[in-house]
Amino acid sequence: MPREISVPAGAAVPDLVERAMLRCSQEYGEALTLPHTSYVEQAHRAERLAQVCERRAHWWGVLLRWVFSPACTLPWVFGAAVLDARRRDEDDARFWREVATDLHSEHAAPVIGDPFDRRSGRAS
Repeated sequence: MPREISVPAGAAVPDLVERAMLRCSQEYGEALTLPHTSYVEQAHRAERLAQVCERRAHWWGVLLRWVFSPACTLPWVFGAAVLDARRRDEDDARFWREVATDLHSEHAAPVIGDPFDRRSGRAS
């Protein structure tokens, strides 16, 4: 669940992003500890991890816009690093979404009567 971010009035963008990223790191750690003994639990865990990665990518985007704004006087290499970090989190989010989709498929197969036995690797 998204939590409120308390930021003093006039806070700088990097401070805002830092607070949000700390919260995302906490949420990522919490998602890692979710139960994952069944396909359904594994899919739920993967979905939560994807959500956190998407949120992190969003915050990297906020910082990226600031780095390339007139308000920022940092060298361009910082923008390149932020861009790379955002891309990594976008890739991680895509990975976890695919894992969740695959796990939902694994769960649905026995329910709808998949003719392929995934445990043995052959048709039943």
